[in-house]
Amino acid sequence: MDPAEELPKQQGDFLDETGQKPGPDNDVEAPAQPEASGEGQHQCPALLWDTLAKQFLEYEQASPYLIPEEQQRRLLGFLPLFLKAWEESAGIVSFPNIQFLASEVSKLLTKEIKKKLNGKPAEDARLAVGQLLQLKGEEEDGCVLLRSVYLLSQIDSGTLWNIIKSGLPVALMQCLYLFFTFPLGKASDGGTREEDEQVQEMFVQTMLNLYREEQGLEELLSAAELQSLIIATASLWDQCNLSWKAPTGRVLRTISKAQTKTAIMYLQAADCIKIAIQNLFKLSDTLPASDMCEAVSIILCFVKDSYPISSALLLEFENNDGYQLLVKILLRWEGSPHSEGDHHVEEVLDLLTCLTVCGKTELKVSGNITHPQLPHFDFEQTQSSGMTVKNLQAFQVLQSIFQKTSDLHLCRRILLAIKTMWAWDTMNFFFLEWTLQPISQFTDIIPLKPHLVQIQFFQLVESVVLELSYIPHEILKKVECLIKENLVLSCTIAALRCLHSITKRDLLFTDIFRDSGLLGQLLTQLRKQAKILRKTGTASPCLEQGTEKELTCVMLKMVAALVLGSVRNAVVIKDYGMVPYIKIFLDDECYRSDTLCILEQLSVINTEEYMSIIIGALCSSTQGELYLKLDLLKSLLRILENPKCHSAFRTCSGFNGLLSLLSDMEGALQDPPSGAWAATGHSLILELVLYTLQGIVAALHLDPINSDFFQRNGFFEKLAEDLGSLGCFWTQVRQQVPVQLEKGRTFAEFLNAALYSSEPFPAWLKSCIRILSFLDHMIKGTLHLDSCFLEIKPAAEEPPWDVQKGRLDQQEELEGGNCAIIHPGAVCVMVRLLPKLYKEEHSELSQEIQCAVADHVQSLVKSEKSRQVMCASGLLSTIITSCQHALNNDSHPLHLPLIRIFEKLASQSIEPDVLRQFLWLGTPPPIVTGTCRNPAKTTLCQEPSLCKAACSEGAAVPDNPVVPQLATRTTSSPWVSRGSAIALQTSMSLISMTSPRNFQPHNTSLAPSFVEFDMSPEGYGCLFLPTLSTVMGPNVEHSISGGIGMGARLFPPSGGLTVSSWFLVSRFCSTRDAHPLRFLTVVRHMSRMEQEFVCFAVSFSPTDRSLVISTEEVEFQPLDIMEPEVEVPNHSSAPTQIEFSCTQQLATGQWHHLTVTVAKETKRNCIVSAYINGQILGSAKMQYIQPLPGSSISMEPSSFVDIYGYIATPRVWKQKSSLAWRLGPTYLFEESISGETVEVINKLGPRYFSNFQAVQLPANDDSKEPQLTALIAEERISFGINAICSSTTTIQDIKSCYNEVDGRLIAKEMGIISRDSSTPVFLARNIAGHLSGPLRTIGSVAVGQFGVRVFQSCPAANSLNFIGGPAILLGLIAMAQDDHAMYAAVKVLNSVLNRSPMSEKLMSHIGGYQLLAYLLKRKTKLLNNRILQLVLSIAGTAELGLESSTIKNYGAFQYVLSNFELWSNAPENLDLALFSHLVEILQPSRDGCWNAKVAYQMQMVPKLVFLLNDVEISRSRVTTICTIFSHLLQGYFNIKDILRIGLFLVYTLKPSSVDESQICLDGISDLPGEALSQTSGKTIWLRNQLLKMLLDVMCSDKLHLSSEAQEETFLALGPDWFLLFTQSHLHPSTVVMGVKLLLHFLHNPTLLRKFKEGVVAGRWMSNSSTGLDILMDNLKSGPLMPDYDPYLIFGLTVLQACLINHIHLPEIYLLVSGLFLGTPQCDPPEADLDSMLQWLLQNHQTEDVLKAGLCTEAVALLLEMVKATVNKPFAGTEGSWEVAYPGNVMQFLCLIYHSYPQDPVWRCSDFLQTLATVVFHAGAPQGGCEGLSHLNGPAAAEANSCPDPPAAPLPEHPAKKQVWDFLRILLMESLLSIPAHKQGHPFELLLEASVENSTSEQKRRFQTEVLLSTMDIFRTISQGGSSDPHGGAEVAVPVLVVNVSYFTQKLVENLYSGMFAADPKQILLFVAEQIMVVSGTPGFLLLLLMYFDVSYVMLALRSGSSQHKGHDPLASHHHCLYCTGLS
Repeated sequence: MDPAEELPKQQGDFLDETGQKPGPDNDVEAPAQPEASGEGQHQCPALLWDTLAKQFLEYEQASPYLIPEEQQRRLLGFLPLFLKAWEESAGIVSFPNIQFLASEVSKLLTKEIKKKLNGKPAEDARLAVGQLLQLKGEEEDGCVLLRSVYLLSQIDSGTLWNIIKSGLPVALMQCLYLFFTFPLGKASDGGTREEDEQVQEMFVQTMLNLYREEQGLEELLSAAELQSLIIATASLWDQCNLSWKAPTGRVLRTISKAQTKTAIMYLQAADCIKIAIQNLFKLSDTLPASDMCEAVSIILCFVKDSYPISSALLLEFENNDGYQLLVKILLRWEGSPHSEGDHHVEEVLDLLTCLTVCGKTELKVSGNITHPQLPHFDFEQTQSSGMTVKNLQAFQVLQSIFQKTSDLHLCRRILLAIKTMWAWDTMNFFFLEWTLQPISQFTDIIPLKPHLVQIQFFQLVESVVLELSYIPHEILKKVECLIKENLVLSCTIAALRCLHSITKRDLLFTDIFRDSGLLGQLLTQLRKQAKILRKTGTASPCLEQGTEKELTCVMLKMVAALVLGSVRNAVVIKDYGMVPYIKIFLDDECYRSDTLCILEQLSVINTEEYMSIIIGALCSSTQGELYLKLDLLKSLLRILENPKCHSAFRTCSGFNGLLSLLSDMEGALQDPPSGAWAATGHSLILELVLYTLQGIVAALHLDPINSDFFQRNGFFEKLAEDLGSLGCFWTQVRQQVPVQLEKGRTFAEFLNAALYSSEPFPAWLKSCIRILSFLDHMIKGTLHLDSCFLEIKPAAEEPPWDVQKGRLDQQEELEGGNCAIIHPGAVCVMVRLLPKLYKEEHSELSQEIQCAVADHVQSLVKSEKSRQVMCASGLLSTIITSCQHALNNDSHPLHLPLIRIFEKLASQSIEPDVLRQFLWLGTPPPIVTGTCRNPAKTTLCQEPSLCKAACSEGAAVPDNPVVPQLATRTTSSPWVSRGSAIALQTSMSLISMTSPRNFQPHNTSLAPSFVEFDMSPEGYGCLFLPTLSTVMGPNVEHSISGGIGMGARLFPPSGGLTVSSWFLVSRFCSTRDAHPLRFLTVVRHMSRMEQEFVCFAVSFSPTDRSLVISTEEVEFQPLDIMEPEVEVPNHSSAPTQIEFSCTQQLATGQWHHLTVTVAKETKRNCIVSAYINGQILGSAKMQYIQPLPGSSISMEPSSFVDIYGYIATPRVWKQKSSLAWRLGPTYLFEESISGETVEVINKLGPRYFSNFQAVQLPANDDSKEPQLTALIAEERISFGINAICSSTTTIQDIKSCYNEVDGRLIAKEMGIISRDSSTPVFLARNIAGHLSGPLRTIGSVAVGQFGVRVFQSCPAANSLNFIGGPAILLGLIAMAQDDHAMYAAVKVLNSVLNRSPMSEKLMSHIGGYQLLAYLLKRKTKLLNNRILQLVLSIAGTAELGLESSTIKNYGAFQYVLSNFELWSNAPENLDLALFSHLVEILQPSRDGCWNAKVAYQMQMVPKLVFLLNDVEISRSRVTTICTIFSHLLQGYFNIKDILRIGLFLVYTLKPSSVDESQICLDGISDLPGEALSQTSGKTIWLRNQLLKMLLDVMCSDKLHLSSEAQEETFLALGPDWFLLFTQSHLHPSTVVMGVKLLLHFLHNPTLLRKFKEGVVAGRWMSNSSTGLDILMDNLKSGPLMPDYDPYLIFGLTVLQACLINHIHLPEIYLLVSGLFLGTPQCDPPEADLDSMLQWLLQNHQTEDVLKAGLCTEAVALLLEMVKATVNKPFAGTEGSWEVAYPGNVMQFLCLIYHSYPQDPVWRCSDFLQTLATVVFHAGAPQGGCEGLSHLNGPAAAEANSCPDPPAAPLPEHPAKKQVWDFLRILLMESLLSIPAHKQGHPFELLLEASVENSTSEQKRRFQTEVLLSTMDIFRTISQGGSSDPHGGAEVAVPVLVVNVSYFTQKLVENLYSGMFAADPKQILLFVAEQIMVVSGTPGFLLLLLMYFDVSYVMLALRSGSSQHKGHDPLASHHHCLYCTGLS
């Protein structure tokens, strides 16, 4: 694109800036259409347009046929309707034939104009046309036509073209020429009025619309009217119509802008430009300059607008001296008045400026850049933008005018034009400056110009640098010359300001102006002014002096700008010796800011000098120089933003200086103000206080050195004192009267209400609140920030508190993390001011703000971290000392919030002295005969004393514990005087202090000291362990090694190693910012090597929750450059890194114990095991640490290897993360410890801080005393780190106390110099440093300013130990007078004992549990269930309502819980609750067994037995005690307790004279009045309960007593003890229980045997009285103990005798039957004996019977009981027990026999003997056949036919028949299966059976019965009636024949011996029958023997028949005898 084509647009934009751009934008808009009249408003516009369209269509159709006049008439009649429709439709035309209408109307208007012009002179034509176009007049039709054309010309281009074709453009130009050239009034009379403005505007706008179109312009060029009008404007400007000047100019400018090539040729041909210039030259001397500018601007427009098309007009303008004309016109304008024509001059200058870029050829200049230049300046002439200067002639016009004129307006417009050219194209500056040098030339004459021009000129120079980024060195040099000459002060000031602004652009100018000498020049001038100022002072200057002062001020600004950021310039100023002179300017306020700026820059090279000046000026300032102080403080704040200046501030006594400011303001805020402060507003004073505090906070901000210095030197206390003396705080100490307050406002609400609301507040209170708000921001570390109270504004302008708070909270989140307290000392200041907020005049308001502040302080310590921070700052002691009145008065409003704050902090850490003061509030503490110190506070060099003062929690109690002995009398205690209320209050506070605030396991409930690592602030933080070991070559001196100890420590250890660490994870990191927990990282470095290598690392990966252990040799370098190394071939199969998953083991907020053991094996391998909380995670094999670092395989003799370590993340591995965790005690052992040792260390807990050399292990079974054992050898402990054993020191102290090497290593790691003596260094000493062994590290040093926090824990539970410990708590219990105080006192005792092992040991040492029991007994009425629960918790058996556990506190259990006398007398049945708890904890289990063992050692059974002796003991208590006995014996079975219970059971037995069988037990109740008298059923019931308990214990499945244990128990008691409970006079229930217990033991075969054979009796007495003789010997007098000699007792005999007395008890039969069957557990459902025996038969164990056999002794007992029953005189009924029981027993025996027929018991002599005695006749004989009366069967019937029957026979017992039936069964079985020749045949045993003391007659009758029964059995067998269960009779024939023969012989023997009482012929008949039976069997010899027997019988019969005359007994049996062949 041709640059000329782009020119109009850009020039048009420029003209927009001048406000005179020709074109439609500047045209006057069409006048608003008049509102529609009321007529026709009801017509719709669309309808109206339709009507018009129809009418015009009719006109269009009729037009060809109408004459012109008729056409004109109809058209003129139509146009008003058209105009009306236009108006009503708001310009929206809906007309189809609009173009035809426009053509017709324009033609008619053209016709009318020509009609008026034709043939008339110019003036007449002018008048005629004017009348035609008038709005109102004689010819109104012309105005209608003009208006219609005006409206139609705005529709569209098509309509406009139709109008142009009508010839209207030429006609209108003719009219315009007439209107312009002929003023109205010259051709007509004076009565003619001016044209209407509306008509004029319509006329002009119509022309503008037509001439904008190219067709319209072409139409115009067809006539000469345009040429005439242009020439007329140049020649007739002074004679033209004034009202048509502006419209004519608008039309011509429109034509100029629409020029075409044809138009330019037209103008050139007509010489319009030439003629116009010539005419203007003629008028230039006469015509006013403004008119000339207006006229020439039209010509310039045609020249400018034509140039993009053709340069012909420009050349014509130049050739005809157009530029000279412009110079002449503009210079003439300078001296003429130009109040109205300014815009025409501006237009001319703007057009001239546009002409500067009109040219065909670009300027060519050679680049002449002077260096230096700004870095981003780049001079490369690129492709032209088309707007570069090409017409230097036009620019020379501007330059010439500026040089020649002094007119303000012209100069400023020319400068603006120049800047505009630079804006068009930056190259224009260089083109002009390197050709015409306008700026350089202007600089020489600028002092002569007006001041505003000077300012604008220097701004133009400034823009060269600021906007063009070019340094014009020549121009700047000329400006500097102006400054140096200083001809005009105002010009010099402007030049300096220009250079000042330029200097601020870039630091390069500071060097340029220094090298140019400007800086030295300015310093010289300032020295002069300083001297003058020092002499004259600061008097009020005159006007001239004011200018000089302004110049000085600007020079100071310039110097300040030159020195800003330029150290070289600061050195120049210092070398000039200007510092003393610069100080002088501080006194003047107008110089102060720049002076301070200079001084601030000087601080870069000498901060101490700056601080001395500022602090000195602050301290030397007077009371009234508040603004000086404020400015100095603001400057100080700016300097303190640089942390490097903090040290200089401290060394220059900055803190003292600022605090002295506050001291000097004493009383400044009094209300009302007094003294010199009365003239100073409170707002200004508060502002000074604010900036003073901001200075302090800025100096403390993120500066540990200053923070430590400020805290250590007590500046916070001084600050509180100074603030308290300002006057707004009440300093007089008066008794504060408590006022009842409603719900108080918060601190934020109070601040809003006091400062921003209309609520009236006293001035002093507003000041107090403001200062407290300052302190609040100081606490949060935001007071010095710009967003916080930059100035003290009026209340209406200040933001509301909640808005500020939102900003501050955001800032706190950025800086403080989760801890809002940055400066904890400020909290102490706020607390110190708290009591001073009270004034009596506003008591209620004062107390309300006090409570608000206290609550705010309480809110600050909500988090655990905040409390720990405040503990270290001394807030607790501050509360004690400052708020003592509030603490003493429980009705004080501040009492409760202060107590809460105190309790929250004391639960974390409290000094013993502070705790003592708290406990003795209001009364001076007693004299303590001993010292007690907090072990946490020791200095660096007090390591030996530390171990003595800090008693280890895990070690034994020393022989002489620190127990304070109160020198005062007991009555002097304030607790006694103030009563139980004080005890309650103190207890409540101690409860809050000592109770755990989060869930932790028991051994970690008391938080240990720790080091916290937070990775969010900096991304790193660690403990650095210097010199873990140094491996030295043989030629290395030992001085190069650090550490402590003698001898080298090998690394890696030869036997392995162990890492033990306690840790707590506060916050895990996310997956995004994963950061491992690095428990230990060992790094080593070999001399003469650059690299350092990590050789061992233990870490926890949070991403996969796994423990990572690595022995891989990895280079120690930053994470961002750590690259995977080339894998080294692993010749070993073992890995170098292993992982153990511990997902379930770790939980946030809980302490965990980590142990990693590395056991060295052969071949460079090792076994690694990991434990969490004592539980093993796993074990694996891996490679061991290689001997040398890196790839080294050998070490030179002169080299050495340094080994050091890191805990957590070192700086080199910096990585921000949300991870936060805490480190407790950490150890490194040089051996692999066992799992048992790991468990012991875990049980010791994190508060253990010793070296495991005297660890107290639990007592074993043989010893009650705990054992002290060394877990680790001394030399094997490499280091032990514990935060409790730490202090803050410095590098210099470390070097002096330890060694130079460690000091350098630590300084290097911390990034400070090794000579530093001020930076606080946290050193956790190696607690194993004093042990024997080789070299060890000195400890660990905290590295990281914000990521590491140390907390030394000394909670109240621990501090109590140093001021009396449990003795204080027992005193609280002694003071309690109600149950609330009692409960609180016991609760605090429980809390302390459970959380502090040391307190527990002190409690035992002072006999505290005995005292506690005594106190509880004294205050029995105050006990309740809650207190019992606390005592259970103290004993460790119940964790406050949680599950039961083992007994942990033996002393509490023995002396308190086991003191049943105490609890028995307590209300609420506490003894029952205690018993229930004992039942719970003693239940057989692992813990229950242990508890039972402890209870045995604590003599619980004797104590409980003693309770049973109470006559008022209730049944429920007895039941529970028996349950306890049961659990105790099952958990820990022992003979001693059995004897004790057995002895008491004997005690319950009554004499034999008391028959208990008549006592009914059903009515026993728990009525306490019923005593255990001799006849009491309670004694029987008690006895039974105990027996049942013993039986349950013996039968318990959980006990499983061995046979030996049963035997031992039985023999210890002795058989007589058991038999005591079977006596006849005892209650049946007792007998049953006694028999059951006895028979349980007799189920043991060994015991049964001994019981039968005989056992020594009386053992229960002798064993129970063991040791009693010693007690009796110690008694002075007493009854002699009876001598019990042992004697032998045969148990079965006695038992048999006893059981005979209880044959009426079915349970006895059942129990004995159970023994018979070997079934101990016989518990059938209650029923009759038969049912019970049937149940036993069905439920006994058959296998056991088959294996062990039936019990002979038991069946003997059964038969004895049956015998006793059947031998009694029988007089019962059929259903009585006498009848039923024996029958049931015999039936049971028969069933048993049929079940086990082969059992040996059936053939046992004892059994058979006993069975025979049941039916043996023991009474005196009453006749020969008396004893046979009960026999049955055929033999019996025959035998019963005695010749002499008794006269009155006794009734036989029905059971005897059953006995004989059973005998017959036994005989039949034995005769069938047992050969007679065997010894001890049952038949023979039965036949020989007898009863003691029986007569021969009784024996004869019994044997007769047996023989007859046997004969009957044989007959039955021979007749085939045998019921042999084992088979047929033929199987037993050989045995039977033998037995028949044998029996026959016995018959004969008895017959001959006279022992057969029956008829002998029965024998003969029996033998004859058997001979017949036997004759069919083989056995001749036996048959022969039977024949002999028959012979003997026959002889006997015959010899006996002689006595009976005539009677032959064989007569009837001859046939039988002869049949046998023997008769």
